[in-house]
Amino acid sequence: MTERTSRSILVLITETYPYGAVAESFLDKEVPYLSSAFDIVTILPRALPSKTERTERTLPKNVYVDNSHLLQPETSIDRVLYKLHTVLLVVTSKYFYSEILKNPWTITNITALRRIAGFLSGSIRTREWVQNYAGRDGIDLSKTIFYTYWLDTATMGIGMAKKDHPEIKLVSRAHGADLYEEQHDPPYIPYRYETPSSLDQLYLISEHGHNHFTQKHPYFQGKLEVARLGVEEPGFITKTSQDGTFRVVSCSYIISVKRIDLLIQGLKELGQRYPEESFEWVHIGYGPLKDQIEDMAKKCLPKNVKFHFLGYLPNPEVISFYQDNQVDVFINVSSSEGIPVSIIEAQSCGIPVIATAVGGIPEIVSSNVGILLSENPTPQEIADAIWMLKKDSSELELLKKNSKSNWDEMYNAKKNYQTFSLKLSQFEFK
Repeated sequence: MTERTSRSILVLITETYPYGAVAESFLDKEVPYLSSAFDIVTILPRALPSKTERTERTLPKNVYVDNSHLLQPETSIDRVLYKLHTVLLVVTSKYFYSEILKNPWTITNITALRRIAGFLSGSIRTREWVQNYAGRDGIDLSKTIFYTYWLDTATMGIGMAKKDHPEIKLVSRAHGADLYEEQHDPPYIPYRYETPSSLDQLYLISEHGHNHFTQKHPYFQGKLEVARLGVEEPGFITKTSQDGTFRVVSCSYIISVKRIDLLIQGLKELGQRYPEESFEWVHIGYGPLKDQIEDMAKKCLPKNVKFHFLGYLPNPEVISFYQDNQVDVFINVSSSEGIPVSIIEAQSCGIPVIATAVGGIPEIVSSNVGILLSENPTPQEIADAIWMLKKDSSELELLKKNSKSNWDEMYNAKKNYQTFSLKLSQFEFK
């Protein structure tokens, strides 16, 4: 039998990382710091992304990927058997009925019932994985920290396993969709008590998230802490336009919550209001509404508002775009957010930001670095904000300097991830 090791181990449970190109790409900045703080880092993805989302990454030498938790039935028969097995696990679990009893309205809401079943089945899968992992040779749970990147099924599943293995140490982050019920329809996240109850610490990426969770679940207040995300120093300041054209950039997945249609309406208003002026809008990102949004831009935007859809760009290419092109302002008009990494990236390059006052955005955007819009701005408000920055070049230069300073103070990856990784590495000594 292999001799047990006393090396420190971090098990990082993700959704698709390191295989997903977009959804958890901000982990690219965090993983190197985690690898420096622990002897071994094991990344545990739970699913494979779609083929268009898949990518390959080079990871630090002491970071390993464990695919044993991936859900990938190979044949149609395997998929049917898996679904039957899942149904059996759910309907025989006390957790299924206790959640319905606490939320009796879910009995008549098929979406909510499916959400409960899906959440529970994912949690049970993770519990089973942890139990198998604990039995492997060389695994010392007293020297292992489980870190779930999302406050979701994996967190609850490890918490369930913790009942048999109380020496387990469990921490989690919480971002947006795993935190804010209103991002879902119906506005409901199952197992809001059970999921965090076994956590040793919950790290929120914003003060807004911290306050939200404290108000909703005050009994967990002692476990909550803010740990901000971050991006690296790019080593440059993005140039502003010098040819009379005012350039606007947005960067997001193209889905309804990002309200790219509203941004187009604002740009239309801007172009029509100032027909002698020249504007250019670039959107970085793709998504299920891409074709619809592109068609809308073609039909709605006047000739003095040129536009380009660049599609998905890997993070280094986004930063390269900011280095190689003139950008005057970054804009985000989402209806719901945590702390958008896209805004952090823009500020790291010294780009002023216009954004809606939703989620944690007021923590990163203010009049000091750009313009904070209302939660539900009109196209006229969006046009007003862009024009306000367009007409005052000296103010724009000041906002650029302030954006860079704001990034360095609050969202510098080196500062934030060194501190966070150190906290995790010292957790075992608490």
